[in-house]
Amino acid sequence: SLVAAVEQTAEEILITDLDGNIQYCNPSFERLTGYTRSEVVGRNPRFLKSGKQDAQFYRELWATVTTGGIWTGRFTNRKKDGSFYHSEGTISPIHDVSGSLTGFVSATRDVTGRLRMEDQLRQAQKMEGIGRLAGGVAHDFNNLLTVIAGYSGLLEEKLSGDEPLLD
Repeated sequence: SLVAAVEQTAEEILITDLDGNIQYCNPSFERLTGYTRSEVVGRNPRFLKSGKQDAQFYRELWATVTTGGIWTGRFTNRKKDGSFYHSEGTISPIHDVSGSLTGFVSATRDVTGRLRMEDQLRQAQKMEGIGRLAGGVAHDFNNLLTVIAGYSGLLEEKLSGDEPLLD
């Protein structure tokens, strides 16, 4: 059934009323956030806010869904234990059979691990670039030293043995 599918999906599902107050959350939401269904039903999801998005972000989101649009994007939210998590997905309006707006459904997935791996890859790429740069500088420096050593050898050959410059 539809309820069983929503209960078992890997995505975090929240259903809210028109004011944004939570009417339902699935087990994936509970596992991710650490909040139980009884702790969140009736509350506005703003208790999850991390402070990483500004007021304009939420105004645009709200304007999109209240006018019948589907919002797609990424949140940084806070779990019950205070740690941050990143989720991306959609928030869509829910309409009844007559077409009236009755609430909203949020379907998101935790992308914290993926973002961490992408960041580690970027750091590794930066380090590789720095290593290549350092290798290039060392090579150029070695070329300069070779030229200096060559000219020093030529100068040494031209000077006589009692020349004070040889000391």
